[in-house]
Amino acid sequence: MSISMTLDGKEDQWIVIQHKTFINWANEQLIQGNRSVENLAQDLCDGVKLVALVESLQFKKIGKVYSKPTSKIQMLHNVSLALRAVADDNVKLVNIGTDDIVDGNLKLILGLLWHLIIRYQISSNKAKAPPKKLMLQWFQNVLSGLAISNFTSHWSNGIALHALLDFCKPGLSPNWRKLSPNDRIQNCRQAIQLAKDHLSVPKVISAEDFCSPDLDELSAMTYLSYFIRKNSPGYYGTLNWICKQLKTTNISNLTTDWNDGYYLCALVVSVGGEVKGWPKIDRKNHIATCQLGLDSAKKLESIQCSPQQS
Repeated sequence: MSISMTLDGKEDQWIVIQHKTFINWANEQLIQGNRSVENLAQDLCDGVKLVALVESLQFKKIGKVYSKPTSKIQMLHNVSLALRAVADDNVKLVNIGTDDIVDGNLKLILGLLWHLIIRYQISSNKAKAPPKKLMLQWFQNVLSGLAISNFTSHWSNGIALHALLDFCKPGLSPNWRKLSPNDRIQNCRQAIQLAKDHLSVPKVISAEDFCSPDLDELSAMTYLSYFIRKNSPGYYGTLNWICKQLKTTNISNLTTDWNDGYYLCALVVSVGGEVKGWPKIDRKNHIATCQLGLDSAKKLESIQCSPQQS
């Protein structure tokens, strides 16, 4: 039975969209093992594909699985194996138990998938700030010409998505400012196809769902996360912007190249900030230099955000 046939009202259409999006995301992970799912409530209940999904995310085997379970006890064993592996990887599963998965509780299964997406797609154990806040700040920074403060209505006309494409690969959508906000579906359809063809971003969401008033932010965040994770189009777009800003090709990543704080301080100066002692700073004192760069960036931000004096 189609999930849309089981819903009572319009208020539940977000479940339909989220279900389709999470199915597509799961299938992106399962493709290497020649597996797929069509209905999360039905296809994960015996635990076999759930274990395969967790193993694909963790890049390791997590234990002995009943490949063709014939009883609920065997299904519970499989599901328990998957949930335990996830919990051991510091993923907190609140109010999601083995019986919920085996019994096909769709809302709780969607909740489980979201936890997996946050941990393995969007964020990591090291991130302290909420993933939503980090994502939103990044989009606000790279799309500063647009008012982006949510993951639903501010993306629904497709213009921000085209602007994102052009940031990631300059020239990919050079006329995004001329797009009509009334051509929502066409804008989204074209952007999603361009992202697939030129940036290898999988089409885990349809244009119709992305521009729908019923779009939930978790579905949008799942799709948009493909632009910002490590080695993504947004990752390299940011790296290219930094290299251009600092007029250097010596920066090859957004991790170890920044450990001594020098490039952080240089970046602050390049955008108009002041760094005490620049350029004669102590690159050997990594912690102090990093803190200097962070403090200087905060001062710059406070100046830019303060109201203009008349």
